[in-house]
Amino acid sequence: MPQSKPLRYFILALAVFIGFYGYIGTMPLFDLDEGAFTTATREMFLRHDFITPYLNSVPRFDKPILIYWLQAASAMVFGFNEFAFRLPSALASTAWVWVIYRFVAQVTDAEKAFYAALIAATSLMPTVIGKAAIADAVLMLFITLAMFAIFRHWQTAKAAYIRWAYVAMALGFLAKGPVAVVIPAVVSLLFYISTGRWGAWWRAVLDWRGLLFFLIIALPWYGVEYLREGQAFINGFFLKNNVGRFNAPMEGHSGGFWFYPVVTLFALLPFMGLVLVAIKNIISDLTPIKATVLSDEAALKRFAWIWFLFVIIIFSFSGTKLPHYLNYGLVGLIIIMALSFPKISNRFLHLVPIGLFFVVLLVLPSVLNLIIHKINPPYVQAMLADRNAYFGWDWYAPLAVFLGLLIFAAFKRRYALVLMMVPLALSFSFMVNARLLPIVAQLQQGPIKTAGLIARDLPGPALMFGMNTPSFGVYAGKILKRGPPEPGDLVLARADDAAALNAKILFAEGGVVLLRMR
Repeated sequence: MPQSKPLRYFILALAVFIGFYGYIGTMPLFDLDEGAFTTATREMFLRHDFITPYLNSVPRFDKPILIYWLQAASAMVFGFNEFAFRLPSALASTAWVWVIYRFVAQVTDAEKAFYAALIAATSLMPTVIGKAAIADAVLMLFITLAMFAIFRHWQTAKAAYIRWAYVAMALGFLAKGPVAVVIPAVVSLLFYISTGRWGAWWRAVLDWRGLLFFLIIALPWYGVEYLREGQAFINGFFLKNNVGRFNAPMEGHSGGFWFYPVVTLFALLPFMGLVLVAIKNIISDLTPIKATVLSDEAALKRFAWIWFLFVIIIFSFSGTKLPHYLNYGLVGLIIIMALSFPKISNRFLHLVPIGLFFVVLLVLPSVLNLIIHKINPPYVQAMLADRNAYFGWDWYAPLAVFLGLLIFAAFKRRYALVLMMVPLALSFSFMVNARLLPIVAQLQQGPIKTAGLIARDLPGPALMFGMNTPSFGVYAGKILKRGPPEPGDLVLARADDAAALNAKILFAEGGVVLLRMR
C-alpha cells in the first residue's frame, strides 16, 4: 500500500474519477433503464407534477420518488443532459467509496481500508452501475450506511448507531422500496443471533426514536401517493414491482441458481483472484467462535459473509434475476477481499484474469470484423456498421501500455504483487469506463440520441414503433405518444420495420430511422 496518506487519497480520487465521472456527460443515455428513469424525471417538469412519476403519460410505479427528485434537482442546476441525470448516482457512489474507506479504517486499519475502497471504485459492476441514471447507486449508499451503523452498534452498543441505521433505511426505502429494510433487518438478525446477542437486536428494533425517524422520513410520500393514486399504487409498486418480481420473471429476466455465483466472479473484475481466495477461506471465516473471544476483524468477516450470502441466496430464489441485484451484497464480499488483499502472492491467480480481459479487448475489433455478417438480428449488424471508427490508436495504445504493465508485474517479482495490483486496477477501470463503455453507448444509443435531437426541432407528436427506447423522448423533449402512428407523426423505428409504414425517412443511421408519417 502507498505509505503516504495524500498519495492514497490521490489514487482513490483518480479511481473515483475514472469509474464514476470521466464520461458521464458525453455517453448517450442507455435504454431501457436510464431512458425510463430520465423520461420520468423530464416529464415531471412537463407535467408540473413532482409527486407521481409518469412515463409517457402513464404513472410509473416501478420505483419510489427519491431518485427522481435528485435528478430533477440536478437538472435544475445543470440542464436536461446526461451529466445532470447521472450526477446524483456518481455523487452517491463517491460517498459510498468514502464510507467504505472510513468504516474499514475504523474497524481494522488504513491499509485494508485503502484496498476495500480501491476494489469498490475500480471493479466492473460497481463502476458501471454506480454512475447510471437509475436508483441503484443511491440505494447502495443507504444500504451500506445502514449495515455499517448496525455493525458499529454491535461493537459499541450505542443507540445513536441504530438511529442512523433507521435514517439510512428510510432514505433507501424512498430510493427503491422494501429491499432497503429487508436486507439490513435479516442480516442483522442472523448476525446478532450468531454472536449470542438476540436481546440486543430486539431492543434495537424497538428503538422508538429510530422508528419515529423512519416514519417521518419515509411515510409522507408513500401516504400522499396512496391518497392520490389509491389501490393502483399498491398494485403497481408493492404487488407488481416487488412481490411480482420475486415470484416470477419479469421482462424476460430469468436464470437458474448458477446465475449469481457466475455473476459474482465477473462483477468484481479485475479482482477475480481475490474472490476465489475469499471463497477458499469461507469455512474458516464462518467457524463458530464464542462472542466473548471474537475479535473485531473476525466479527466483521462473519458479518460480511452473512450479508453477502443472504443477498446471493435470496435473489437466487427470486423469479426475476438481474445482475445488478448482486450489488446489494457485494460490499460484504469486498470487505472480505480487502482483509486478504495485503497477503496476496500468487501472481498467476491474480494476473491471469486481467490479462485475459486485456487480450479479449485487443482482439475484439478483429473478431467483430470476422463475424459481423453472421450476427442476428440485422438491426444489430446495422448498429455495428461504424464500429471501426472507434477502434483506432486511442484503443490500441492504452491496451499496449497496460499489457506491458501486466507483463512487468508478472516477471519482476521484486515488486510486491499487492502494489502492482493498484495500477492494474486503475488500468482495468480505464479500459472499461473510459474506452469500452463510451463506444458501446455511441454504437447502441448514438443514433437514437441524434434522432431525438432532430425530432426536438420538428413539429408534431412523436412515438416509437416496434422499439422501446424511452431516451428518444428525453432528447426530443416530448411526451411520446402511445398507439399506432397517424399522418403527421414523427416515428422512431428500426430500419427493417420502416417498410411497413407509409412515411418519409428524415434520418437513418445505425439501424435506426426517424420517419414522418404521410
